[in-house]
Amino acid sequence: MKKSLLLIFLISASSMMSQVFSSGEQTLLTNLSFNIRIDGNTNKTTLTLKEPSNAWFAIGFGALNMSSGADVLRTDGTTIIDAKSSSRVNPPADTSQDWSLESNTVDGNVRTIVATSDNDTGDSDDFVFSPEEGSIPIIYAHGTSTSYGYHGGTRGFTTIGVLSSKQEELLSFETYPNPAIDFVNVQLSSDIIEADVMVFDVSGRLVKSQQINIDDTKLNISDLSKGIYFLTISSDNKTGTQKFIKQ
Repeated sequence: MKKSLLLIFLISASSMMSQVFSSGEQTLLTNLSFNIRIDGNTNKTTLTLKEPSNAWFAIGFGALNMSSGADVLRTDGTTIIDAKSSSRVNPPADTSQDWSLESNTVDGNVRTIVATSDNDTGDSDDFVFSPEEGSIPIIYAHGTSTSYGYHGGTRGFTTIGVLSSKQEELLSFETYPNPAIDFVNVQLSSDIIEADVMVFDVSGRLVKSQQINIDDTKLNISDLSKGIYFLTISSDNKTGTQKFIKQ
């Protein structure tokens, strides 16, 4: 009986990881890069932007020019705005704001912004991020200050390939206890100094995110409702996901 249960768990874990796709970190210009991670298990897309800390940055999906109605996320370094490109104007904000800001940190003169959205928001103005191998047209622009300006900075376009998890290094970690009540401890391998943690419920909603390091690997889950959750940990372009139960 124990062997059967173990086999079922391993098959489920393998299937879960095979539905995670990532572009990897794509460099657009010096100090300007992005990474898209599309998770078919949680139905969430995570966008990581790196930019100069004193500049605005806009990135659009599904088009190679402003006139084609790209789904745009723009940031002035403080807020993020879900927008739609509209020819020769600053992309206006959508009625429905479907990106959620998860973190905004500055290291030296580089700002890192992490935002999440549903793969398919159901909004006709939003790009649908499909958890499958393929490519995504990208447009981008950034300025020299935090004040938006149409074509007020460097701009360009590209097409990125979205790679399957088979081409993405997996991060191994252990969690205990499981089931858990108030805290989950994460045991990382000795070569990982720090990592980003995201917790999703079974509907794919991000319910908690934080950074852990080699000296502090405890995740407080006392505020979560009882149920099943998915714990995703990322570090140095490696990602791993495990399921845990909150009692």
